[in-house]
Amino acid sequence: MLVDRLKSLGIFAECVRQGSFRGAGRALGLTPSVVSYHVKQLEEELGRPLLYRSTRRLSLTDAGERLAASAEAILGLAETGLMQARDPEAALSGTLRITLTSAMAGSPIAATLARFHGENPQVVLDLHYSDTWEDLVGDRYDLALRSGGMADSSLMCRKLWDMPRVLVASPDFLAQYPPIEAPADLGQIPWVRFAKMSDQRVLTGPKGQEAQVQQSGNITVNNIEAMSDFARLGMALASPPTHFVAADLAAGRLVEVLQEWQVAPIPVYAVWPAGAVANPLTTRLLDMLAKMQH
Repeated sequence: MLVDRLKSLGIFAECVRQGSFRGAGRALGLTPSVVSYHVKQLEEELGRPLLYRSTRRLSLTDAGERLAASAEAILGLAETGLMQARDPEAALSGTLRITLTSAMAGSPIAATLARFHGENPQVVLDLHYSDTWEDLVGDRYDLALRSGGMADSSLMCRKLWDMPRVLVASPDFLAQYPPIEAPADLGQIPWVRFAKMSDQRVLTGPKGQEAQVQQSGNITVNNIEAMSDFARLGMALASPPTHFVAADLAAGRLVEVLQEWQVAPIPVYAVWPAGAVANPLTTRLLDMLAKMQH
């Protein structure tokens, strides 16, 4: 019966949290044998093991990883439903694990996350900034905020924003070269290149015309802040997200190159596992991100 399955899922989730049958039993007021029985019931129904058992600690199989993520989401949904049934105006609670690319720091997305937390102070925001595309299911993330192209068709995604970029350099760096008057003048000037992206840049002119520029230079970084640093230090041209260098442009530490030409923006997506159970925390945050002020 579904009720029995839900009970078993709750006990299994507590096993994962506690790392042992005995710990789960103490937390739930059950004997270890009862805890073991419920986990075995799930394993028999699924026809595969969920846990590797050792004398020290339990660890999850691949199937266990997938089920644990769904079990946590189901329990979170139930807890939120009970809370809002008691008080419809109550703020959400629970934990929301999000992985983000480093380019999101200082962007409107960061401001939206701050507003979400301000409106829902009982929600634990567990934010992981990384330019590595994490395994959402295996690492048990609720949501990823990623920039660039989307290739994994097994994930659900929603486009949130086109992150603007700007072509910049320091005044001292530009003084070393002839005046840059057209995209064709950029070909022989060194750039700071970003490891995760193509070494070609597309620029759009004032009349909508496009020019493709092949980046030259021998500096490659895997971090947007490092790209901006090297531009400020007069090492090369760079095309970081605009919000990373807005203060430097205002202070004159950097200047915009070819102001009439725009660097192609970076698309930003919210991504989540296709088979994930609907999570009210994720749904609320996605709604806010979709309405954020760019």
